[in-house]
Amino acid sequence: MVDEDERKGKKVRTDVKKWLTEAEEMIQEAKKLSEDDEDHAKTKCFRGVRPNLVSYHQLSRKSVKLTEKIELHYDKKEKFTTVSYNPPLEEICATPSQNYMAFESRISMVKEIMKELKNPDTNMIGVYGLGGVGKTTLAQEVYRQATKENLFDEVVIVLDVKKYPDLEKMERIQKKIAEKLGMDVDETQDIEARAKHLWNRIKDKNIFVILDDVWEAIDLEALGLRPMATCKIFLTSRDVVSEMRTQKVFRLDVLGENENWSLFEKMAGDVVKDERIQNVATQVAQKCGGLPVLVVAVASALRSCTTSEVWNDALRSFKSFDKKGLTEKAYLAIEWSYNRLDAEELQPLFLLCGTIAVGSSSIYLFYLLHCAVGLGLVKNVDTLEEARNALHSLAKKLKDSCLLLDGIEDGTVRMHELVRDVAIWIAFKDKHAFSRAYGDELKEWPDKDFLKKCSAISLKSCKIPRLPEVPWACPELRFFVLGSNHVDDSMEIPGNFFEGMNELKVLDVTRLRIPSLPSSLQCLTNLQTLCLDQCMLGDIALVGRLTNLKILSLLYSKVKELPKEIGQLTRLQLLDLTHCSELVRIPPGVISSLTSLEDLRIGSFKKWEGGLNDGRSNASVSELKQLHQLTALEICIPDAKLLPANMFSDTKLERYTILIGDCWLFPYILGTSSNMLKLKLTTNSQFGQGIKLLLKRCEHLYLDGMEAANIISYISASDRGKQLKKLRVQNNDEVTDVINSSHAFPNLESLSLYNLVNLENVCCGQLIAQPFQKLRSLTLWNLPKLIGFSSKGSTSVVSTEAEEIILENEIGGPTKLFMDGEVLMPKLTSLIVDGCGGLRFLFSSSMARSLVQLKNLTISRCQIMEEIVPTNESSEEDTDHDMFSPLQDLKLQYLPNLTRFCSARRSINFHSLEVLHVEDCSKLETFIFDPMNTNITINKATEEIRDSTENIGTDAQFFLFDEMKCVIGSTSTRISYKSEITTMGKENDNRNSKENLETVIPHFLFYEKVGFPSLESLIICDLPKLRTIWHRQLAPDSFRKLKKVEVLRCQGLINIFTPSMMRRLNALGTLVIEQCKSLQVVFDMGVVLCVKEAYGTSSTTQLKTFGCPNLDYVKINSCDNLKNIFPASLAKGLQQLSELYVENCGILEEIVAKDGLEMTPEFVFSKVTLVQLKHMPQLRIFYSGLHVSKWPLLKSLIFIECGKVEILASEYSRFEERLDSGTPIKQPFLFVDKVQNSLAPVAKFLFTYFLCNFYYY
Repeated sequence: MVDEDERKGKKVRTDVKKWLTEAEEMIQEAKKLSEDDEDHAKTKCFRGVRPNLVSYHQLSRKSVKLTEKIELHYDKKEKFTTVSYNPPLEEICATPSQNYMAFESRISMVKEIMKELKNPDTNMIGVYGLGGVGKTTLAQEVYRQATKENLFDEVVIVLDVKKYPDLEKMERIQKKIAEKLGMDVDETQDIEARAKHLWNRIKDKNIFVILDDVWEAIDLEALGLRPMATCKIFLTSRDVVSEMRTQKVFRLDVLGENENWSLFEKMAGDVVKDERIQNVATQVAQKCGGLPVLVVAVASALRSCTTSEVWNDALRSFKSFDKKGLTEKAYLAIEWSYNRLDAEELQPLFLLCGTIAVGSSSIYLFYLLHCAVGLGLVKNVDTLEEARNALHSLAKKLKDSCLLLDGIEDGTVRMHELVRDVAIWIAFKDKHAFSRAYGDELKEWPDKDFLKKCSAISLKSCKIPRLPEVPWACPELRFFVLGSNHVDDSMEIPGNFFEGMNELKVLDVTRLRIPSLPSSLQCLTNLQTLCLDQCMLGDIALVGRLTNLKILSLLYSKVKELPKEIGQLTRLQLLDLTHCSELVRIPPGVISSLTSLEDLRIGSFKKWEGGLNDGRSNASVSELKQLHQLTALEICIPDAKLLPANMFSDTKLERYTILIGDCWLFPYILGTSSNMLKLKLTTNSQFGQGIKLLLKRCEHLYLDGMEAANIISYISASDRGKQLKKLRVQNNDEVTDVINSSHAFPNLESLSLYNLVNLENVCCGQLIAQPFQKLRSLTLWNLPKLIGFSSKGSTSVVSTEAEEIILENEIGGPTKLFMDGEVLMPKLTSLIVDGCGGLRFLFSSSMARSLVQLKNLTISRCQIMEEIVPTNESSEEDTDHDMFSPLQDLKLQYLPNLTRFCSARRSINFHSLEVLHVEDCSKLETFIFDPMNTNITINKATEEIRDSTENIGTDAQFFLFDEMKCVIGSTSTRISYKSEITTMGKENDNRNSKENLETVIPHFLFYEKVGFPSLESLIICDLPKLRTIWHRQLAPDSFRKLKKVEVLRCQGLINIFTPSMMRRLNALGTLVIEQCKSLQVVFDMGVVLCVKEAYGTSSTTQLKTFGCPNLDYVKINSCDNLKNIFPASLAKGLQQLSELYVENCGILEEIVAKDGLEMTPEFVFSKVTLVQLKHMPQLRIFYSGLHVSKWPLLKSLIFIECGKVEILASEYSRFEERLDSGTPIKQPFLFVDKVQNSLAPVAKFLFTYFLCNFYYY
């Protein structure tokens, strides 16, 4: 499921990935235990007579423990309601379209909008204007600018809001926003619950939501959006922005005269520079009225016209539109462009696109082919492959005329909404075509007279009346689309419904439950295309009566058996059974009977049988050999033994996706055109001439198992792999290298190598040319003997230093994946190195500098890896300031010998880094090592301490992480020191000399030269030797956006927030600290180390007042040496705190500690609803001084096993009198004034619903 979701473009949740990694480790542990079991079985005692019972007992205990561990881990799986989510889809707006021009009128409006977005008093902005004036283009430009300027934590754009059906509009918008935020969408939730979930996701963030093309008012709060300073909304519409209570409204007018001509000139091309044409072209441009979509359509239509007569005729046509309104003029002008199209093919195809288009959504070309072939729109073709090529050519011509646009995905096209509306209008008035948009409600059917003339009906995903019992008389109907929103919707098709549609060519019935087909279906003797997609189907034997059928599609439908009657469709050219996951039976002989079949998509069917014997109950792969016209095939054959001899040896296949073996999942990506082979062959005889022929055209090749080595040798022996774009090789113990340097793969974009236990090099021999110029992704996983990218025979390594490293390789010294000058990969964006136990370093600094597009880098389970870039190669001369600038995601996991990422004497900029994940790197000392800081002098240390709370000077150098959002460090990522520090900001009698001072300057998790200006989430786990997190000096903008801090199981940590962090916590919302046994203080208000204290003086330094105004949630557990939680100066500012949990802190005596504030401070906890204090035997009081505290919303106050707490005193005034008299008394934790005495406690240690003001001492 995970692999399938990743192929579908989804992003697997981090916790799921972690679960899978742990599961894989347990599997390996179980395998090792099984191997040990076999060894122990051979072990004897008592002179070999009896088995070794001690060994068996030890093995048994291990097995029991592992079984329990696996069971616990398996139970965790039940918590995963989903394993993946759709990542934010922003790429369609990431760059301007090729037709976008930055006109001054648009630039100035964007500037005004950006200015308003920076205004804290403006939270809703609207833009309105005519259809086709450019509102969507403007919205996309605002999206780009807001993203570029980093005004918000997240920017979301939802295009074409109007296309969603009224009844489900709110739900669809919610889902779209959630998907773009990367949230899991719970289909079981109602709108209200989903709104709360959405609001909880964005409430602590600065977010910007763009809703494009809103045609009616929307209740934003019902969506989960509350316009405010941190949640701004931008709307585009034709006329409803005023109803949405927008605070600032902009009108987007048509282009001015100069801008109008500039756009027209660009789209018409050089032809308008002709002196004979230029004057009339200027007049034609003026007639477009400054409406961009009209300018583009008209100019594109005239682009190839080089005679003045054609231009004058166009001008004459447009003059007749002068008295029309702009919208009507737009319709007429686009109709004029339509009239210029070829009437035989392009005009019908244009109208078809308008009929089947859903809003601005994409149209799959394969579906367009189904319809076009069925209607006979593609002329002069003999085969389906020719029709496909011709259709792509026609679509290209429509795009050249700007009447069709490129789709968002490969293999798709789309229409501008205004152009689509014109297409529907023309089809209605000229062809009597009846169409309703997605989600529309049709209250009554057209009258009988219209139906008699009607040529096309399209009602896809519309709400329609009950289908009539009396059949329609539609003698001209050629095209009929009928679909429901959901497959569970009840829509019955009467048995006689199709009786009056004898000329029907294309029938598309989508998302319906059809237990049995209506009997009148057999009347459709002229039907060419039948689509029963996404349906729940029962008996479909009636389809066998449609003997003229050319295309049958059951895409994504639930059908268990293909009836034998399908074998009667001898004219069938395409059968699509893609993702028919419940299909388990195809009667023998059905497939072989389809002798005209050219395209077979049957990848979800896996119940193939062998041979052609009469005793079979299911289809055989051998039947495919009877399909002599087959040119396209999608198939999954789970066992290579089912392959008949010489299969594919006489193949005509032009396009194919063929999976052989039980280890593959079928790639359900609609519209893909790349030829793919996934092979797990078990014998050499299976690697026959047919497979070799397929390899010549293969673009995506996956190899598994025993024959992988032979196949690699075959394709590497010549230029047979020159067309390869993706290569994956896995699970083989014979492969020692993959690529022959003399016959490399010049078009390779992705290379993945998994579980090749004897692979030593990726490439064999000297690389004559640079064959990896197009490589974008490189994954090396579990290659324990890998010692380098290319073999030792490579002579392209020229540096003396590199040659020395090669020599060291031979004697087991340092090994490096990439040598200097060895290979260039300028387009590499992703590099994963996992389980390569022979590597000590990853690449040289020169190689690192050459990876100018590297965005994702993961290094994991490389047991002897010491550095990513070796120290002797990352000197000041070699280290590039922007060497890792493109990097966005960096993961360092399970690297027990890693000491540092690299070394550098000057700053390194990680401008784009968003995620840094460090896990189980037990020897990691610092992220980037500065060799100039190895000998710290007393003067340098003194200067650092003196400036610990000030901004750093302009000459300081930092390692910058401008875009980082999240840092995760866990499982023994340790910081080692010359000497341990036991106190922070307090006297230390053992360190009172200059010599000792030098020894207590520690390594820090975050080095003073590393900056994280965009970091929002910090999680640190299992760092047992870590003493302090932050350096005394920090980059001025670092850590100021921190919203979440979790510190878990860091046994040596003494404080959490050092003085250098005290003024950087304004955004902090969540704080979780657990099992930090040495922790003494959470918020350290003193300096990290006072130089005068080190020399025996008592001088101290105080910080100014600071706060955490957004701190909402605090949980602290099992911190044995913690005495208090908050300093009083910070507690006074906790205005957003809602929940406080403190548990198992053995010596904690008070919640708030004195820090020199006024005599009687007032603490106002205006949003606290719950306080839970458990298992703290030393806890006595809230604050050890006279004070006032207010808790207006407190509902639950829970004490459990806090033995020294006297919870209530009856009256504050009497207690105060006793205090003044000097009488020794036991201090209570909580006082309740007279006004609140009516509140009765539930139990001694459990109180609920205290809505009051409390006084404490």
